[in-house]
Amino acid sequence: MGVWNWLWEALTREPSRTSPAPRSRPGGSTEGSAVATADRTHHNPAQSGGDQEDARWWAPEGALLTEPVTPERPELAPEARALENLLISHFDGHDLKLPPLLHVAEGILSGLRDPKCNMPAIANQIAADQVVTAAVLRMANSPLYRGMHKITGLQPAVVRLGVKAIRTLMMHESLRAAMFHGAGVSSEYARMLWERSLAGACTMRGLSRFSSLNEEDAHLIGLLHDIGGVIVLRVAHDDHVFTRYDIDIDSFEYFCYECHQEFGELVADAWRLPDTLKTLITSHHKYPAENDPLRRERLLIMLTDMINSMLGYGPPASYDLLNTNVVKDLGLAERRDFVKYLEELPAQLDETVSAF
Repeated sequence: MGVWNWLWEALTREPSRTSPAPRSRPGGSTEGSAVATADRTHHNPAQSGGDQEDARWWAPEGALLTEPVTPERPELAPEARALENLLISHFDGHDLKLPPLLHVAEGILSGLRDPKCNMPAIANQIAADQVVTAAVLRMANSPLYRGMHKITGLQPAVVRLGVKAIRTLMMHESLRAAMFHGAGVSSEYARMLWERSLAGACTMRGLSRFSSLNEEDAHLIGLLHDIGGVIVLRVAHDDHVFTRYDIDIDSFEYFCYECHQEFGELVADAWRLPDTLKTLITSHHKYPAENDPLRRERLLIMLTDMINSMLGYGPPASYDLLNTNVVKDLGLAERRDFVKYLEELPAQLDETVSAF
């Protein structure tokens, strides 16, 4: 059963040779905030005015990395070590309030259950929520779905998107709500994680054209595979309320890497995600064996994360991308259409992330 089919049933059943600079690496802390102010400048070498060689961001000068980078444990302040212990104590879900699916999303998904669902009625249901209405219009005019003309009305936006895209959007909005819950304290880190999730969805969706993976399934995997970072964000937020400790970016990044698979499993259970997606969320860093039934998906996730790190949507890393084992095992190293995809991707990512 496909990811979307399973998810649908679960949700609706009754009960340059220069690497781009990092996009979102918060810097100095601000008083009374658990986060720092982010410098959001983003260098896109393909638009830097250099020659064609300079635009080859996937082959930066001196890059030797051919395997996904495992982040090193930073020097942790005493407060950070205490927060780490608190995070680990929550691995079993004890005394941990998990983010729910957005309530309006559950209602709209229920309305979409019927294959012959009335799309005007769905539009009316969406119209009752201003936030979701705005999100539908944004998605309909985004680089992923837009047509020849900009849409300003809800009814034509719903028609343009169709059932599958609206389902995707409901997951977008549930994730956004989970990330920005109480974001007065954590807004910069929440924005960083949100942009990375969007970039993951966009990159995975684009990479699906080089495999037999359905593009909507790829979009969902790219969007949600690091969803456990939401729990790290929330626990850090709650901890700050009591301790006033401003977690630094290196510690936050490391805690997300250290904890996101365990927390991702808890969220996957709470959201009743399909087993295949849950498996990928809880285990996607170990290089897959030849006989792994999810080998293709795991390799695509790894490639997505490597690409996004090089383009500023992840912890910075510099790979010799076409010579990585991931690209070779996916059979992409010699494909001209893959290189063409890489050439166009930085602008596509920036445009897509900005659209949401």
